[in-house]
Amino acid sequence: MSTQNDNQSQYKITQAYIVSEGMGGDDEGNRINVNSSIVELVFFESLEKPYISGQIALSDDQGFVDGMGFSGTERIFIEIASEDKTLVPVMSRSFIMTSIDQVIKSNDAGKASVYLFTIMDEHAFVSKSKKISRTVTDTLEKEIQKICGQDLGKDIDISYLHPSVQNNMKVIIPYLHPLEACEWLRDRATTTNGCPLFLYASIHDTNIRLGSLDKMLEQDPWNDQIPYLYSPSNVKQTEAKSPLHRTFQIQTMRAAKLQNTLTQMMAGGVGATYNNTNLNTGQIGSTHYSVTKTLEKLEKTGIIPSEKEQNVYPKEFKLEDQLVHERDSKIYHQITSTGVYGTYKSYHDEVKQNSFTNKLDNMGIRNMLYKNQFEVTVPGAGFIVSKASVGDIVTINTLSDDGDTETTQAFDSLRSGDFLIYNTRHTFKNTRHDVVMSVCKLTRG
Repeated sequence: MSTQNDNQSQYKITQAYIVSEGMGGDDEGNRINVNSSIVELVFFESLEKPYISGQIALSDDQGFVDGMGFSGTERIFIEIASEDKTLVPVMSRSFIMTSIDQVIKSNDAGKASVYLFTIMDEHAFVSKSKKISRTVTDTLEKEIQKICGQDLGKDIDISYLHPSVQNNMKVIIPYLHPLEACEWLRDRATTTNGCPLFLYASIHDTNIRLGSLDKMLEQDPWNDQIPYLYSPSNVKQTEAKSPLHRTFQIQTMRAAKLQNTLTQMMAGGVGATYNNTNLNTGQIGSTHYSVTKTLEKLEKTGIIPSEKEQNVYPKEFKLEDQLVHERDSKIYHQITSTGVYGTYKSYHDEVKQNSFTNKLDNMGIRNMLYKNQFEVTVPGAGFIVSKASVGDIVTINTLSDDGDTETTQAFDSLRSGDFLIYNTRHTFKNTRHDVVMSVCKLTRG
């Protein structure tokens, strides 16, 4: 479509060069300028990964890849700017080029090749190069901040975080890579209503971010003034719209296995039992987990607004005349031993038996997010200008099959509303920037 080339969506790679240790270090005389060789550049963001990864395709008709003796330790520096008169950089960072994934001859004469490289943030590479073992006694989120600062030299952004309820703990990190240790501590942490924590990164800064789901869902959508709109008929009529509104026109929207209650149930996200055997006291405790209790907590704390209908689980669903959330589709059994660290709790310890269900709340809420995910492709200009990223809320309006743009009642309640951005894939190609985002929500409408 011609509208895909409007200035709202264009960008310019202002710098791109490779530095190899084998070439004598990082000075201008030992850099390989690959700005003009870039065929495609892709970045991946995810709430599940505390670093940015990606791929870059380079066309080589000069033999520079062979000449530098690529070994998977090279660094590439990339700077991207909006293609306007100012060319102000919107992203500037370096990556480690970890491997060559593919090599393809790009012409019949065989005089040029396209190399597809995998790239990742350097702190992720640093993390893989060492293991740590130490005792931690502070709150889980503070210990994560300490590890990232001391072992990786990275600051942590906690503006998306509600404190965890796990406290007075003493934990021994058992020889893990620093980021693995952070993820291990993160997986144990929950907020007061059982919401999970996420450790992730954004292309818009070089920090690592630590956020909790409930805090993320409290945000206002970054595009509440101009929601993204999806309608197959409107996609064909975008030339009649202003450049700004074309930026917020959804190109494609798809979903796979929506509303899969069977998978949710088999994962223990509907009904499950958590048993605990305390070797120190000999006490055996058992607690039933029900998704309805988790939903009640989310509704009580406003995570699921009272005016909206939850879109996670039909509470009246029965099998063999029994409510399914009262059944045990999965049994968990944990062995703990209180008093190992005196008055401190170990990694799995809890003072009260019913506190053990925080672990199942964490798992159950994650399953709720997986149940309602859509993949949406949009122009990337909005993300660059607003600095939107994973962990942010985005508003999407999807017209129903017989909908009318003049009435809000015509919007599809399943595919419209405020969504959490879970993953993104930024693709830069031929001055075009597109974003494929995976989004999810807990409510209908």
